Amino acid sequence: MECYASCPATFERALADELRALGIPRVRPLKGRVSFEGDARDAYRACLWSRLASRVYLVIGRFSCATDDDLYSGVYELPWARILKPGASIAISAHGTNDAIRNTRYASLRAKDGIADRMLADTGTRPRIDTHAPDARLSLTIRGERASLAFDLSGEPLFKRIPRAALACAPTGVDILRPDFAALVLAEGGWRELCQPSLPRRETKRPASASERSENEASAADAANAEKARPRALPYLLDIACGEGGILLEAAGMLAGRAPGAARTRWGFQAWAQHDPALWRELLAEARGCELDATALAGHIVATDFDQRAREAAELIVRAAGLAAVVGIVEPAAGKLVAALPRARANAPLMGAIVGDTTPVGENAAAAALRLATELARTPACVSWRIACLARNEVPNIPGRSARGTQTLSLGNDELVLTVLGGAGETPLGGDGQRKSSDDARAAQKQDAASSPGAKHPKVNIASAGAVAATVDVGDGKPIPLIVPASEQFARRLIKVARLRRRWAKREGVTCYRVYDADLPDYSAAIDLYEGSATTPGRWLVIAEYAPPRTIDPEIAHARMLDILAIAPRVLDVPAEHVHVKTRMRSRGGSQYGRAQQTGRRAAGDGERVLIEEGGLTFAVEFNDRLDTGIFLDHRLARGLVRERARGARTFLNLFAYTGTASCYAASGGAQETVTVDLSNTYLDWAEENMRLNGFTGPDHHFVRDDVLAWVERQRHTANRWDLVFCDPPTFSNSARMGERTWDVQRDHVELLRGVVDLLEPSGEAIFSCNLRGFKPDVEALARAGIELEDITDATIPEDFQRNKRIHHCYLVRRA
Repeated sequence: MECYASCPATFERALADELRALGIPRVRPLKGRVSFEGDARDAYRACLWSRLASRVYLVIGRFSCATDDDLYSGVYELPWARILKPGASIAISAHGTNDAIRNTRYASLRAKDGIADRMLADTGTRPRIDTHAPDARLSLTIRGERASLAFDLSGEPLFKRIPRAALACAPTGVDILRPDFAALVLAEGGWRELCQPSLPRRETKRPASASERSENEASAADAANAEKARPRALPYLLDIACGEGGILLEAAGMLAGRAPGAARTRWGFQAWAQHDPALWRELLAEARGCELDATALAGHIVATDFDQRAREAAELIVRAAGLAAVVGIVEPAAGKLVAALPRARANAPLMGAIVGDTTPVGENAAAAALRLATELARTPACVSWRIACLARNEVPNIPGRSARGTQTLSLGNDELVLTVLGGAGETPLGGDGQRKSSDDARAAQKQDAASSPGAKHPKVNIASAGAVAATVDVGDGKPIPLIVPASEQFARRLIKVARLRRRWAKREGVTCYRVYDADLPDYSAAIDLYEGSATTPGRWLVIAEYAPPRTIDPEIAHARMLDILAIAPRVLDVPAEHVHVKTRMRSRGGSQYGRAQQTGRRAAGDGERVLIEEGGLTFAVEFNDRLDTGIFLDHRLARGLVRERARGARTFLNLFAYTGTASCYAASGGAQETVTVDLSNTYLDWAEENMRLNGFTGPDHHFVRDDVLAWVERQRHTANRWDLVFCDPPTFSNSARMGERTWDVQRDHVELLRGVVDLLEPSGEAIFSCNLRGFKPDVEALARAGIELEDITDATIPEDFQRNKRIHHCYLVRRA
């Protein structure tokens, strides 16, 4: 099953950590959500235990959505009788539009029609629509010409969990902090990590059979009770600006081991046709068995506030929630707060966190809370504790404490700042009841860098490139040794995207394409697959590693890359000697195409050109020496556009031609005369070879070695004009062959396009492309020059480059 948990912006990393801590597999933070893969147990566990997720979704289908008919067909093709329980009412929310579907309400109606018609055909009845309290909520997302549909397993938002009794007793005008925001404050302050031993973690084992379920339900509570009986050190929390008690409710729930979803009786997954009630009962029994006796927790959470009414409200709310025994509320004085904590045993210092929500209070109370935090930070009992503060537009400054992180959160119309200050000496908070030594802390920091931010995967200290820390099986029964355990996640991701790309490539008739494009931030590489023609059969991989930022340990980045090199050839069925590794470096100047920082050995025969096929044409590519291979795969659709436009053109001009692939497409489209211009003899020879491979030879096909800008300027003063021009300049160049002049596409594009337009026939047009990510055409200057620009970038980004839509910009250029 493919699932995702939605969340507010900036929650993604913390939510990913939370899901990993629950043992949920294949976790990947995205924008506004965290995706994961697993079975029903994993999805149920996320619903039951997540404090940071807003909802949990099961992805039930992805399909083409270029038109409203595509939308209807895509929804209709899904097996709704196996998705919805008979008689379940539904509601559909739609997000996103495209050129054909411009209204989300209309999109919802078309999707509803597809579901209703398919259910009628399969079961004889249509589902009932209920927009207020449906049994099943469905979420439709439209992005460009693709759509996805997801089933909301949670039903109501997971943050709607404040006990009704607590809401009922809250004084008029008091708004309790939303539970997921309170949980984030506690998670960033280290509280969740300290309370973690009370949470169940899924073990890897075979699924229980139906006959074992009842026994599992009974034994789950017994096992948890045995765990409860085992003595362990409990952490402490000081809430010095408790406000209405929102943070207290979450903190006490975490400390008591209460699953936030255990009290809920109505779930979205109850309307799911594949819902497993026995499995859900088993997980509920396990969760209830994890709860600790509240009387044993007395004194572990101490709270105060400088507003007496806030203290009184918090006391009422905590008591109504059944957590009065856990929380002690005292007057706002450092001595009283520390005195309320139980005395620590010898050699077992107090462990915990200081938190505060100063958002609802006045300026004086916020300043007083900050002074109290400063005083507590100097107290021997709390000197090593973290401090987390949620405030309005302020970052607290406490002497001797450095900020571990600052986040800006949006809650309704409020903008809040969450700041976490480290304990003295930056000693990490652990969840095992003991402080880590300084040596352990340094080791932990080094290990933390070995996985994605905040990840809790098993970590290793990479002593050498050959250290094996784990293995992964990619389906061929031969485990691959890994240096970094988190590389298993990369392997799973590559298997998935490779399968999808293979199907797409077969359907589209594409043989050379991008398989992976830094899908996982820590595995920042591009992997391109090339399949040779019948003349030079075989499969090759080009793995381009993006240079890691300076903050990443080079040793760890290198270890990850070695794991990529071990995994990719096995997943993509490419011989090791056909794998070519290159490093993309940020640089300015020199050749447009540059040379690669290449690693690995050369195979026999390397340096010879391999012939590939694209669009019915043949091209020569090379895999050594240079970063680029002789063909830009992201320009596949742009080349197709050249062919299409060339059908009505007699003459074609290719500027900054590289290896002449666009000239081949223009000639195959019908252009009778082509002119190919580039400053490099190497690439002109290569371009001529490509034209010859496709039968385009003779006096009508010209190859010009020259500085393009100078050549264009000279041609403006001649009678030479062209029906179609393709211009793909470099981002920057200071080649010695250009003399003293340099080239910058952002600075110089207006001058270039002015010259290009002057070379067009009256009805001619140009296709202009550039790969500067932040490129912005100077529309006003172009308009003054009589140049009309039409942005066609989206139509020229192929499916395999959709993850990076700024890979290039593309425009049609005409006389205004």
